[in-house]
Amino acid sequence: MPTVSDLSRDVSNELDDRMQLFIRRQEMLFVATGEPEDGHDCTFVTGGAGFVRVLSENRIAWPEFGDEGLSEAITDIERDPRVGLLFVDFARGAIGLHVNGKAKVLDDDAMRRAYHSLHLDPALDLVADRRPARWITVYVESAYISAAGEL
Repeated sequence: MPTVSDLSRDVSNELDDRMQLFIRRQEMLFVATGEPEDGHDCTFVTGGAGFVRVLSENRIAWPEFGDEGLSEAITDIERDPRVGLLFVDFARGAIGLHVNGKAKVLDDDAMRRAYHSLHLDPALDLVADRRPARWITVYVESAYISAAGEL
């Protein structure tokens, strides 16, 4: 079986099966945004395992439930959609999955119209008994793994 270091040189514009499974297991990610007048920002986002949804091999999304937390990042995304995401699994040898792409902010109704499977996801209604206010979607332009352990 190849190690992550063997795979870390492979940059793809799609999330392969291993990357998709890795994302589904994660409970946190770091979101890097930039805005010409304000500089750069990195935001920590957390949720239960699977809070980031893999919508296809080149699209992922996560729900936002309130007005706090990512508000500065959302403002940055609306000005400049380029984002860098870092998923880190510290428990399995500090494996990192880097995803770069273009983000978009959608309200919950628009997201559910675009992705009908979200209507069937009971986990979305379990956070404080309310639906997400909006979603951050990311179109994957590049993805790669970096670490020393095995995926």
